Amino acid sequence: MNMTIPGARVIDVRTSLPRHKTLKYGRRKQTDIRSAALHHSATKSGSPEAFAGYHVVKNGWPGIAYHYVIQKDGVIYWCNDLEAISYHVGNSNRHALGICLVGDFRTQQPTAAQIDAANRLIQHLQGQIPSMKQVLGHQEYPGYAWKNCPAFPMGTFRTNYSQFLQKAVGKVDKPQQVPVAISLNGSLLSVTGFLQDGVSMLPVRAVANAAGGKVEWIEQTRDVRVNGEDLNEKLISGSAYAPARELAAALCLQIEWDGPNRIVKLKGV
Repeated sequence: MNMTIPGARVIDVRTSLPRHKTLKYGRRKQTDIRSAALHHSATKSGSPEAFAGYHVVKNGWPGIAYHYVIQKDGVIYWCNDLEAISYHVGNSNRHALGICLVGDFRTQQPTAAQIDAANRLIQHLQGQIPSMKQVLGHQEYPGYAWKNCPAFPMGTFRTNYSQFLQKAVGKVDKPQQVPVAISLNGSLLSVTGFLQDGVSMLPVRAVANAAGGKVEWIEQTRDVRVNGEDLNEKLISGSAYAPARELAAALCLQIEWDGPNRIVKLKGV
């Protein structure tokens, strides 16, 4: 999985954290994941290394309980493979992915950086794992109503997350468009793209359809994929535009820029 998340810093520590010498977590398919489980560390400070050490040495677990730990500065630490059935929500472990925000939110508040990072992480994961439809607090899982974790209102978190998604989706770029023509295997297409900041942006669906590519619409994040590849697309008036070179690569096409005539020339390999 690609863990490049726009606007967030992700550090992969999966191979460096303390692990049990003999015990290992069970494995699952990513399609088994149905929810993201939010936790707080219940400590005023901490680190993935410290949590992993406690879980392994004190609890005798195979490794750290969480898949991700988010520090107060918003840095996201990737701690377990998503397929690992780690111990964090009891009988729901097989279907839950654990995200821990560092802090004791019985007496503290999550930082704005943590909430923003959690929103971006969950948005990214829901785009990659369509089956992960729910976002729940630890105390919302069966058998944990007694546990004050993550100790902040999950209803408020989900409302704010929904607003975060709406803002991300509703942000429409209005570039100063310089039209560019598009040719495929020597024939001009009936659609055009535009040039912005030196980058040619092409209409994703029209070009992909002309080239015989597969276009997917990811409803959770309102992202477009072409032949399974994520693109850095922009939504403009309801249509997705992507950088010409990214789109060409996803479609396995050669690309050439005819500057004098402002034509993006695409050709089958």
